[in-house]
Amino acid sequence: MIKLIRLSFAALALCVSVSIASADTISGKVLDSAGEAMEGVMVSAFDRDHRVSTSVFSQADGSFIITNLRDTTFDVRARLLGQLDQWQNGVKRRTNGVAFAMEPAKGELLERQRTADSALGMLKWENQRDRDNFKNMCTYCHQIGTLGFRSPEEPVDWETMIVRMDGFGGLFKHTQKNIVDRLLDTFSDEAVAEWPEFVPPPAPTGAATQVKITEWDMGNQDAAMIHDMEPGSDGLIYSVDMSRNGVATLDPITGAREFYTLPAPYRGPHSIERANNGDMWITLCSSGAMAKFDVRTKEYTIASSAESGKPRGSYPHTLRINPKDPEGLIWYTDAGANAVFSMHPETMEATKYQLPAYDESAGTGRGETYGAAPYGIDFSPVDGKIWWSKLMGNRIGVIDPTVEGGNIREWEPPFIAPRRLHVAPDGIVWVPGFASGEIGSFDPRTEEWEVFQMPRADNRTPYALNIDSNGIVWICGTGSDTILRFDPKIKEFVEFRLPSRVTYTREIEFGEDGSIWTCNSNTPARHTERGFGSIIKLELIGD
Repeated sequence: MIKLIRLSFAALALCVSVSIASADTISGKVLDSAGEAMEGVMVSAFDRDHRVSTSVFSQADGSFIITNLRDTTFDVRARLLGQLDQWQNGVKRRTNGVAFAMEPAKGELLERQRTADSALGMLKWENQRDRDNFKNMCTYCHQIGTLGFRSPEEPVDWETMIVRMDGFGGLFKHTQKNIVDRLLDTFSDEAVAEWPEFVPPPAPTGAATQVKITEWDMGNQDAAMIHDMEPGSDGLIYSVDMSRNGVATLDPITGAREFYTLPAPYRGPHSIERANNGDMWITLCSSGAMAKFDVRTKEYTIASSAESGKPRGSYPHTLRINPKDPEGLIWYTDAGANAVFSMHPETMEATKYQLPAYDESAGTGRGETYGAAPYGIDFSPVDGKIWWSKLMGNRIGVIDPTVEGGNIREWEPPFIAPRRLHVAPDGIVWVPGFASGEIGSFDPRTEEWEVFQMPRADNRTPYALNIDSNGIVWICGTGSDTILRFDPKIKEFVEFRLPSRVTYTREIEFGEDGSIWTCNSNTPARHTERGFGSIIKLELIGD
């Protein structure tokens, strides 16, 4: 097997041409090997002491400027798929005239840049249904086909690894019989040597370059799983680290990080959301429990996630809290119980809403026939109704909390594997099709769908989406080291590349200033470029 090869920070650098700038910036220009200006090259300033990088893109004239840097020195990298990384080390803040000359990557160095969506495309299937089933069941923890994926930990072999990973039993029976051979035929050293040369997508241009990205490494190296994150009302960013079993906080101003371990024996922090009083609520999927984290005392309060009388729930998954709800109820899915629950934040008593069985939904006939797995959940800003998705059962549904019993209904989307949905300010329900590489909008008034195919849809795995206050849809580019923006008015996608290779995103949140937040939660963390999880902030700077 190929062993994991960490991308080194070895510099292929030019000398720095130094002049003094007038602000807390680093600026310069990027040229190609012929001396022409290059647009769309990501330039990142790494602050090693604070474990944070700040990235921008070169513009049409090759220029770049990185702003709001603290008073220290930085290692600066220029990166573009298809080109060799170029480095300038020890660059001081307030330096102008940093020059990069890019050189094409070839051979093995080019192959190392192949993104997971391209590697996933090397895996061939007899039909689309089998392909969608594999994407649904085998890409929900990590990217497929990366260097780390192609080198399971020794002495574990591929067969043992795949049996362990298919613990949910979701792969089709005929796929279970041949999946090990199929993977070896695609991802062994010998197979990779026969792959066609990686053809990188075109460099970003226009709106795709009008963004500033800040990334903070989180957790312990090779032992981090920053599953979800949530901006706090106190200015901190709160996240759950499943590897360390607790809540990690980040002060994005100072870079300070703190960690708060869950009390034994509770485990499996999964989803985190801010309550209306500023506290954080967390689903503990492994323990079948709910946890409240008091942001003032830093203490946990824990209760069973099941209805009264039961010591634990099955697999509490994703939660949401409506800020307009006077009771501040915590709503969450239980992926193992085919149920949605609401919990009162004071009494911590849970109310169960049992969801329909497979054959009780509207418009059935296309989805998978195994399991249910209530997964994503959200509230409607229009009427307060609660919407959820069933990943395995291939459904979305609604609860009306004002009606006894919830008046529960479900529908089947016209695509496969609805994952973390959200409801827009106008009440339209937006749903990512994780296995089919699409997003869909569902109008509850007409019960009609509109479906939009993402770029390179066959190899897309959109884990989650969210809608900002302007109605713009933001989508996780989970297998492609990107995040995407979709404008429903003009029906166009813009794809923003993220700074680090093997960036697996599964949640999107928004800051009060309009910033977009996500986190890298690929597991194992050793697959990722530096071996850490991370928290990532995007700011639009010129669009």
